[in-house]
Amino acid sequence: MQKKILGPIFCIAFSLSIQAQDKVLPAELKPYVLQGYEMLDVAKGDLNGDNLLDYILILKTKGEDTLTFDNAEWEAARPLLLIIRQPGGGLKSVASNTGLILCRQCGSAMGDPYMGMAIKKNEFSVEAYGGSSWRWSETVTFRYDKLKKNWYLQKQTINSFQAGDPETTTTNAVIDRTEIGAISLSEYSPGYNTDTSKWKVNVAKTFFYESPNLKSTPKKAYLLKDDMVKVYKAFRNFIECSFNNSKGNITTGYILRKDLVKTGESK
Repeated sequence: MQKKILGPIFCIAFSLSIQAQDKVLPAELKPYVLQGYEMLDVAKGDLNGDNLLDYILILKTKGEDTLTFDNAEWEAARPLLLIIRQPGGGLKSVASNTGLILCRQCGSAMGDPYMGMAIKKNEFSVEAYGGSSWRWSETVTFRYDKLKKNWYLQKQTINSFQAGDPETTTTNAVIDRTEIGAISLSEYSPGYNTDTSKWKVNVAKTFFYESPNLKSTPKKAYLLKDDMVKVYKAFRNFIECSFNNSKGNITTGYILRKDLVKTGESK
C-alpha cells in the first residue's frame, strides 16, 4: 500500500521545488507573450522528432497572484503555446490550449494546482494536484502524431485519496488513447468525452473497474440488471460512472460499455 500514496506526496515535493525556481523568459519568446499576460512556466525540448529544440510556453494573467475572488479574472485561463523551431532556425507558434493548465484557484484548499511540465522526444506531460479532504493528482500526456502532424492526448493518469485514510481509499486510474480516441491539443478540455445520457445495466451482473482497461482486473464492487448509473464520461469500451445505493453509499469507477444501455438524455 505504501507505493500507492507516494504519488500525491511526490507531487507536493515537486510543487515546492518548481516554485523555488526562478525561470527567465528566453528573449526569443518575448514576441509570443500575449498582451496582458506574463510567463508562468517555460520548457525546452524536441516536441516533433526533428532533432530541433522547441518550446512550451505557459502564460498567466499579469498580477494573477494578487487577484481576489471578487475580480473577474479570479479564475482566468492560462494559455499554453507550442512554439516549434523551424528548419531555418526561427520559431513558429503551431498549437495552443486554454483548458489544459488549470486556473490558480482550481486546486481548492491545496492552492495553485499547477505542478509543472516535462518534455520527452515527441511528447510532453503536465501535472496538477489539488483537493481538500479528498485529494487528487493527475498527469496529462500529449504525443506528436507524425502522420497527422499534430499532438494528441495520449494518456491521462488520475490518482485520488482521502487525506485521513490514504491507505484504503487511494485509487489510480490510467486512461490511454485507445479508450480516449483522437483528441488534439487544441480540442482538449478537462470535460473531454463528457456524456450526459442516462444509462442502466442490461446484464445480470457487471463489475466496476479502477481503470478503463480491458486487460485489468475488475474490483469487487458490482451492479445488477436495471441499476441506473450517473454517467460522467463515455470511452470506447468503458463508461465512467457512479452508483448511489439505498444506504446512500456511492461507488465510482468504470463499467464495460457493452454491459450498459443508454435510456435517454439527462435533464
